[in-house]
Amino acid sequence: MTAHTGPLAVQDAMRKAECVLLDFDGPICDIFAGLPAPRVAASLRVFLAKQNVEIPPEVEAIDDPLAIFRFSGQLGPDMSRITRDMLTRLEVEAVQTARPTPGATDVIQQSKRLGKAIAVVSNNSTMAVTAYLQRTHLGKAIDYVSGRVDPDPNLMKPNPRLVRHALERLTVIPSSSVLVGDSETDMEVCRATGVVAVGYANRPGKASLLEAAGADYIVTSMSDLLVTDSTETH
Repeated sequence: MTAHTGPLAVQDAMRKAECVLLDFDGPICDIFAGLPAPRVAASLRVFLAKQNVEIPPEVEAIDDPLAIFRFSGQLGPDMSRITRDMLTRLEVEAVQTARPTPGATDVIQQSKRLGKAIAVVSNNSTMAVTAYLQRTHLGKAIDYVSGRVDPDPNLMKPNPRLVRHALERLTVIPSSSVLVGDSETDMEVCRATGVVAVGYANRPGKASLLEAAGADYIVTSMSDLLVTDSTETH
């Protein structure tokens, strides 16, 4: 399948959608803009080392904090639980200096104005997402946050659990919903749940990866999701 890349096609999909699901880190903000992800990953490794965990060389090279959390799932439920808690504290700190993604607020506000249900579906912690929404005064526009709360990293996307929770809470069907995400796991979870997949290719080379992972539409700017005045009906 070839993903649609024209602005009119994705605008039509947004206009028809009854529900808009947004990944957090990327489509809404750069959560680690002020507290870089490699520093957070390093903090998690130091934390695990203090728990007498031997860090394999391949994990030493990881810059993604969520990947460190996934590694902790191999260490047993108690270790993954305390790693989750540590990661949550670091994410809550990070959102205080997170950088908003251009166009994201406009997409949220327009979707709300058009009467669509809106949810954040994120592998980042619910606590961090909520803190960011409060800081940026977007909380009232978001109907539900389906974020990381469970200590089992295997329940993060691409596991469909977080998306299904949002759909059930908002009482919408997958085919009438779109998910905007910037990762291959976002596209994979759309395929697993039947939600329309919109890939946000915010870096060079990412469009082809998102398309290969199952994106129905590709955008390079969140502003591409804004429907024009002529189609702004619902």
